[in-house]
Amino acid sequence: MVETNCSLSPKNKQIVKVIFMIELNIINNNINLLQMLINSTSQRKLKQNSLSQFRSPIIIPTSQRISPVTSGLNSLKNLHSHKGSQIDINNLTRIVKPTKLSESVNNLQIQVWLAKAKENIKVTADTKLQLPKKHIKFPSQQFMNFKEIVHTSISPKLNREILFSKSAFNFEFVIGIGGFGKVWKVQHKKTSLTFAMKEMSKALIVTKKSVHSVMNERQLLSQLKNSFIVNMNYAYQDRENLYLVMDYMKGGDLRYHIGKMRRFNEQSTKFFIACILLGLEYIHSNKIIHRDIKPENLVLDEKGYVHITDFGIARIAKTENNTDTSGTPGYMAPEVMCRQNHTYAVDYFALGVIAYEFMLGRRPYLGRSRQEIRDQILAKQVQIRKSEVPDDWSLDAVDFINQLLQRKPQNRLGYSGSQEIKDHPWFAQFPWDKLQNKTLTPPFIPNATEDNFDQKQIILEDEENNELIQSNIVLLRDQSIQDQFQGYEFYYHANSSSTEQSSGSSTKHSRNLSERIQFADKRKII
Repeated sequence: MVETNCSLSPKNKQIVKVIFMIELNIINNNINLLQMLINSTSQRKLKQNSLSQFRSPIIIPTSQRISPVTSGLNSLKNLHSHKGSQIDINNLTRIVKPTKLSESVNNLQIQVWLAKAKENIKVTADTKLQLPKKHIKFPSQQFMNFKEIVHTSISPKLNREILFSKSAFNFEFVIGIGGFGKVWKVQHKKTSLTFAMKEMSKALIVTKKSVHSVMNERQLLSQLKNSFIVNMNYAYQDRENLYLVMDYMKGGDLRYHIGKMRRFNEQSTKFFIACILLGLEYIHSNKIIHRDIKPENLVLDEKGYVHITDFGIARIAKTENNTDTSGTPGYMAPEVMCRQNHTYAVDYFALGVIAYEFMLGRRPYLGRSRQEIRDQILAKQVQIRKSEVPDDWSLDAVDFINQLLQRKPQNRLGYSGSQEIKDHPWFAQFPWDKLQNKTLTPPFIPNATEDNFDQKQIILEDEENNELIQSNIVLLRDQSIQDQFQGYEFYYHANSSSTEQSSGSSTKHSRNLSERIQFADKRKII
């Protein structure tokens, strides 16, 4: 900001007076100097002359002397007028007048304003008092933006903690329940952006011996960014919970929709499978096996495109992985079920199960337990018979599903790579480029007037989780338990080289968040 001489309005003159008053009450070591300045300037000069004739410096504490605290930021709102653009002198004066010297330690938020005022605000002045020249500069609008003062005076790390903590979001309602807690629809207060926030109880995580799983998911998501997955934007924690701030998908998951529809037509199924395949291509290109592809982990955006979520049991691919046996039994490949080494082909087996379910309305292998499903898989190779094929489905679709469901991975479609799947006759002439660019019109578009989830199921599962949380909450008093979650925090940086550049709308949404926050800082005032 260029330093200029300016004539101040009566209101801004009052601001200067208030700054003097605050200084007198808060900074003990500057009281004598301020008294000298006030006594040396007559009331006649203050009323008749512009402040441009006043050269006495306003001594304000440097930011090095001040330790700002985040708890005082919310109190700034009361100091502004209803338009949010100017300081409300009456409110500020009301705070200052009853303040005593002994109470100065309780006004740290005011100290924050003063610290930054020294750096950002100068007013050109003239006076007969010959003291070291220091100028205070006001913006051309003739008011102080205290939000900018506070925001820029706080360290980047502390600023991120303020922007991405639980208090930085409005929690609207629960849209899902997971094994460790809830998924909320939230709105970031500062940017008004909507997200899905995964809130996971540390007590549940520890009780289920899943610390490695949630820390692994956080680590993998920090390396991924693609328009066919649900991207992580931020991660943080408090004493009781972990939080993942994810892309919000208004269309709901495919479990919700298959529950309502019972089955999908061939056109919709082909589109869903194609979206999932592009997501898996990206995941596999990063040497990751998802290992839990199922309708619950496939969510639709408002346009109808499918995104892969939940990387809780995903693993980096390696030659020896027969001990990685977690998963959902109905969608687990035989080699995982039988504790054998496995490859990316396990995700394509699950893709076949999903296509089978969308065609016929049931899974190929059913059972009440993992053992029953395993026994069924070992007993026979499931194949769709012609007599089972719905009238609106093609035989190419039947062959496609049967090849994905092969028990031996070497015989399974996709064992040699995703291109093998794309080359199948069922996908002949499919516009992969348009799908990648999201210029296709999805055949199934979710209800745009509602958030697509089952409220009854959420209430039931939430009650079960709450009982476990209350019975195990005492575990979190142990510092060694808290230490297991060290390093969970994640702040997405727009220029990060570890993430993929993508043209997808989902990726753009998360990639531009940091810029939108900076933009909000410039455009908004508390």
